[in-house]
Amino acid sequence: MKLNRSNINLILLLSVVLMAACKRQVIPADEIDLGKEYMKLAVGHSIEYAVDSIIFDDFNQKTDTFQLEFRDEVASTFEDNEGRLSYVINRFYRQDSTYQWESFYSYYATATSDRVEVIDRNLRFIKLVFPVKLNTRWYGNSYLPTALNPELQWMDQWDYKYASINEPYSTGFMVFPSTLTVNQADYVEGNPADANAFSAQGFRRKFMRKMWD
Repeated sequence: MKLNRSNINLILLLSVVLMAACKRQVIPADEIDLGKEYMKLAVGHSIEYAVDSIIFDDFNQKTDTFQLEFRDEVASTFEDNEGRLSYVINRFYRQDSTYQWESFYSYYATATSDRVEVIDRNLRFIKLVFPVKLNTRWYGNSYLPTALNPELQWMDQWDYKYASINEPYSTGFMVFPSTLTVNQADYVEGNPADANAFSAQGFRRKFMRKMWD
């Protein structure tokens, strides 16, 4: 299947992402206590990560597998409409290391005393909350305008949860000594075993590496 921007958007939405930091930083002790080292925002910082996604084509009754690489670069800062310091992050993508990076789009992030908000294609998400504590739960999609946009209703009331904190994670190629796992969605609609009726399953998990390791 030929990749287009719709495929890439879907991969980003359904993917399991490992975010590996590329720049060493020194984090103040008070921020370490809160857990802000898992998503430290600073101009010039960049991360690269690989995405694997399996998408089922119910029209043609087949399964397609995609692999892509992404690069996010913190480009600049600005004040949002509430006067808060925010960051512009440029995202690039490529099929693999034999290809050149291509510009994809930009998104914005704001870290406050108790959360990290990300505005991605005009949709606001609460990606992290502070302090980082095991089993803490929050509605990360609570800002989504689901009442005005029925197409977003399937993402309404996702119950984010810190599933693991400060745990090692292996990619099969390397081991990250300290990572954070956020379960963002885990639901079942209908009976997936019944081929004659509608059903849906959703599970999304995000891994983040401590940026000072």
